[in-house]
Amino acid sequence: MRRILLVFTKLFVLSILFVGLLTGCSNDAEPNSIGTNSNSNGSSSGSQNGNYSSSELEKNITSSGAVTELGKLVVFVKNNNKLTVDMEIEVEFYDANGTIVGSDSEDLQAVGVNGEIAVEMWSTPASFDNYKIYVDVEQTDEISYYDQVEVTHNNNGKEIAVQVKNNSQDVIEFITVSVVYYQGDKVVGIDDSIESDIKSGRSANFNLAFPYNKKYKDVKFDNYKVFVNEAYSYNW
Repeated sequence: MRRILLVFTKLFVLSILFVGLLTGCSNDAEPNSIGTNSNSNGSSSGSQNGNYSSSELEKNITSSGAVTELGKLVVFVKNNNKLTVDMEIEVEFYDANGTIVGSDSEDLQAVGVNGEIAVEMWSTPASFDNYKIYVDVEQTDEISYYDQVEVTHNNNGKEIAVQVKNNSQDVIEFITVSVVYYQGDKVVGIDDSIESDIKSGRSANFNLAFPYNKKYKDVKFDNYKVFVNEAYSYNW
């Protein structure tokens, strides 16, 4: 009888310990569950990862235009977003009566954070009185190297020599640059070019032509600015 009581007592104690362990596990699990829910509900990582709508991104885009001595429109755009974006620039040209006389568009890939670009609208009409610029924007799918290139340039008396060094560890598939020429504050010309497959530690080299007017005569300038419009690879 005493042996039976001892066995029963041991079983009773073990059952109490087992229940205590289960209760302890339950109490330990609860804070973890609350923490996970809190992170899930309170996290802004989705927005920080770039899950913005086009309309949200476009609020942080500024643009302007200027006409060169050749009669071509140059569009300047700055990406004030905190993420890299693709852009489609569309321009509509009108006469004095508000009648459309032409249009043009240009696509740019992986414009960097705080990136400034300058593009020439090649299909600018021979005659127009005003224009409207539209910039459509979305988060890029490409790999941007905008902040991993180093730009040097020189006016050698015949052209502007521009060198863009690839400081990343990867091959940059495309780098495009433009040079805008100024006489005082006035834009008088632009030239642009593209290079591809720039290896790590190597440079893309460009020779950008001086500006000229509609009569193909040289246009004087006293200053210029180099723009890196694109530096990216496809994310394939």
